[in-house]
Amino acid sequence: MGNKNGIKLGLALSGGGARGLAHIGVLRALENANIQPDYLTGTSMGGVIAAGYAAGLSPDNLEQIALKYASVRKLWGLADPTLPRRGLFQGERLLTFFEKQMKGATFADLRIPLTLIAVDLNNGQEVHLREGSVAEAVRATVSVPGLLAPVENNGQRLVDGGLLNNVPVDVVSKMGADVILAVDVFTHKKGESIWQEMAHKRFLSGTVGELIAVLGDSLDLLIRQQNVNKLKDKPPDFLIFPDIPMDVTILTGYHRAAELISLGEKATAVILHDLQASLIN
Repeated sequence: MGNKNGIKLGLALSGGGARGLAHIGVLRALENANIQPDYLTGTSMGGVIAAGYAAGLSPDNLEQIALKYASVRKLWGLADPTLPRRGLFQGERLLTFFEKQMKGATFADLRIPLTLIAVDLNNGQEVHLREGSVAEAVRATVSVPGLLAPVENNGQRLVDGGLLNNVPVDVVSKMGADVILAVDVFTHKKGESIWQEMAHKRFLSGTVGELIAVLGDSLDLLIRQQNVNKLKDKPPDFLIFPDIPMDVTILTGYHRAAELISLGEKATAVILHDLQASLIN
C-alpha cells in the first residue's frame, strides 16, 4: 500500500459514539483500494478507531473487537458507575481496555502519525494529543462531559474534543496532508435529537435520562456550530456523511456494528475513484 508521487493523504475521523463504528468501513474500503492514510486525526470514537488503526489493528481486527463488545452485557463490563460528581462513569475500566487493545503503545510506536483531539476545561482550549500513552489519549478524547469523568493530567482536565473540533480537518492539514478525506458520522438530520431518543431507553428513563437529554442537546448545538465554522474555514477535499440511522447514538446501537461498518464502506465507495485520481495527479 501507499500513495505514489509523494502526495500525502490525511484522514480526519469525527466523534459520534456508536455511529463512529462506520469509520471501520471507511478504512476497509480504503485498504481494498490500496489506499493508506499518511496522517490520521480523530475525535472521540473517531479517535478510538484512528488510534487502533495507527497501532496496527486492521479493519478486520477492529470489526472483530466491535462485534465482540456488541452486546449490552459486554459493554456494561467496561463501565464503572460512580457517584455523579465528575461524570456517571469513572473510566478506569475503559482505560484498561484501551491499554490492552493498543498493547501499551506510545505515539512514537505508531505506524502512522496520529493526533487525537481533546479540550482542557481549565483553560477552554483545544488540546492536540500526540505524545505519551496512546490509551490515555484515547481515554481523554472519549470523555463526553457528564458521562465520563475528565482525564486529569499535568494541571489539565481533558474532555471530548468534539466540543471544539469534532471533524479535525485543520489538524491533519497542519500535520502535512496534501489531500484530506474527512468523515462526519456525528451530523444527523435537522430537528432530530439522538439524546431525546436515548433518554427514553429503559436503562436511562426518569430524571437521569432527562438530565442527559438536556445536556446532550446543548452539546449537540455547540458541536454542530463548531462543525460549520471549522469546515467553512478549512474545507476538506473529500467529505463523507455515512447514512447512519437516527436511533444509533452515543450509547446505543453498538449491536449493529456490522451494519454500521457496511454503511461506512458504502459511503466511501462513492468517492473512491475521485480520491484515487487526486493521489496520482
